[in-house]
Amino acid sequence: MLSEVGSKDAAKSMADTPVLWLESISRDLEAGAYKVMTEARESGTSGICNGDGEIREEMFAAILDSGIPRDAFIFEAPNKQLQAFFIQQLGPDANLANIPFSDALALETLRLGLRSDTFFIGGDSHERNG
Repeated sequence: MLSEVGSKDAAKSMADTPVLWLESISRDLEAGAYKVMTEARESGTSGICNGDGEIREEMFAAILDSGIPRDAFIFEAPNKQLQAFFIQQLGPDANLANIPFSDALALETLRLGLRSDTFFIGGDSHERNG
């Protein structure tokens, strides 16, 4: 079972705190979810992002510091900026979703370190594929 945390409504989303998110994530995992998807909308302007499309750093930091395994999360990353951010922070095997079909090849080049955004990032994927 998958679950999702965050709201598609930008105003409600900005009212959500890291504590509320972590409580919801913990409940979902305890209820049997094996992955929790973080909302970002197709526009990348809600959920884990603010209205300007920037990552809500305090939300992301709380997730990383929570002790919940990173591979329990799937991060919506509908644009290159978010895709590069998550790969830079989590490595080339970051679980990403909401990727436009037209971005699939560009995302793989980010994961493989073939673009300037991620050229110097190492990791298991680079060792396996390159």
